[in-house]
Order: sequence, then C-alpha cells, then structure tokens
Amino acid sequence: MQDHNEKVEGNKPDCRESCESICAAGYNSLHAGDLTSALAFFKQAVELDADYIHSYMGLAKARMPGDGYIEIIKKLIALLKPEKYVEIGVEKGSVLKLFDSSVEIVGVDPAPQVEAVPENVKLYEEPSDNFFAKYDLEVILDGSFDLAFIDGLHIFEQVLRDFINLEKYAAPNSICLIHDCLPLDRRTAERQRSTIFWSGDVWKIVPCLKQMRPDLSLFVIPTYPAGLCVVTGLNRNSQVLAEAYDDIERKYRGLDYNDIQTRNLYFSLIPNDWAMIRANVERES
Repeated sequence: MQDHNEKVEGNKPDCRESCESICAAGYNSLHAGDLTSALAFFKQAVELDADYIHSYMGLAKARMPGDGYIEIIKKLIALLKPEKYVEIGVEKGSVLKLFDSSVEIVGVDPAPQVEAVPENVKLYEEPSDNFFAKYDLEVILDGSFDLAFIDGLHIFEQVLRDFINLEKYAAPNSICLIHDCLPLDRRTAERQRSTIFWSGDVWKIVPCLKQMRPDLSLFVIPTYPAGLCVVTGLNRNSQVLAEAYDDIERKYRGLDYNDIQTRNLYFSLIPNDWAMIRANVERES
C-alpha cells in the first residue's frame, strides 16, 4: 500500500503558513457542508503549495465526500463475509485490521510496516511479481480467494500484472478491489512522482479492463482519497490479458490524462452511497 502521505525527497514547500490558513478555511467549509467553497479553498491551496499534504487530502475530501475507502471496505467485508482474503501492498495494515481472526489472510508487500502481524495473516515480504513467481496461492489458501485488494506500486503495468496473477486463483464469485483508480488531477496521476500525494497512473487499469475484458463487470466508487474499483465476474481460465500483455501494456501505459473525457462514463462511476454500492455488488456477485 503506497502511503499518500509519504514525503518526497527534495520538496521545500514555501508559503506554508498561508496554505495552512487556506486549508483550515477549506476544512471549516467541509464541516459546514459547503462543498463548493471547500473545493475552491483546496484548489487554491494546491496551487500555492502542492506538497503540503492537507492541500491534496482536503481536495480529495471535497471531491469525494462520504465514506472513505477504509469504511467502504469494512462494509463490503460485513456484506460478503469472505473466508479467504489476499492483499497486495499492506503497508501499515489498515485494511488487515478490519478482518476478524477467522479469516485466512495472505498479505504481500516488499516493505510492510505492520507492527504486530495477526496469527491468521501470512505476510510475504517481497514484491508481488516475486511472490507469484515463487508460490502457488491456491496451495497457501487451500482454495480460491473470496476477496482481494490491490494497493501496491502505483504504476499501471504493476497493477495489471497483479490483477492477471490474482485472477488465476479466483472462483466465479471472487471479487477484486483496486485502490487509487480515480485521479484528482494531472500532477498526482503521472507515472513519475512529483507531489507528496500521489496515486500514479493506476487509473489506466479501468479503461484497460473495460475494453480488453468486457466479460468482467466493474464500477468505481468515488471514495476518499482516490477511488475504489470493484471488479466481479473473474475468470481464472482467461488468457486474454496475459497473452497480449506487451501490446496492452504499451497501449494503456501511453494514455494521457487528457484522454479522460466524460469522467462518469470513463470510470463507470456510481455514487458513494452504500445502498447503491450494496445493490451493485449483490447484483454482480
């Protein structure tokens, strides 16, 4: 899990005091329910100091009101009651903590920051490509996973490989969640990181799966801080993505932020409303 708050070396933010005041006004507007004013304040803060974390985090809250992704995943767990869970990119273990001890969990992260690993969690400290090259996930889990969450390296081709590798171990009713697929702006959606808040070009996985795998069902929830994609209809026998990987990687890696046209249609957005999210999940799973 890439930490949105992780500091980028070499950043020397100035105008910090002014930016703090603007962000404070933005948060006051958020608390008052005035999203329009909040959005204006945080846009101003981003332009003044993009490396003050509250500039972008506030902008994310203004653009994606409602439950954050942790709360959404918590509700999905309660709804789906998964028995076997896989997470690519565990970072501090914020999502792992949502599961009770009866769930069999596999976590993969080259540098996890989990203070105490629960007994029901098998944590592999290595890059996901290495993990899938070395291990048979079905043997580890003694079956297919019920729920998976991709939140590793924030570049398109890594997310694509993680999805390909996970789908090999999916059951017909397995669900895959992909974090950070709804970009805030061009700067934070670039492949090369230049801002303290960064979601990378993970967003390209959405048009990729929609176009290359129309047999899948997916939708994106505009949930703080950078969206959550829900993918169902997984097919462990599909070779479409693996066989055409090089061409797919080249095509979609080359997408530009300006290629995003009608945002709602491009990302198959649904409202961040639990009743609607639940209805979509129950219909597709």
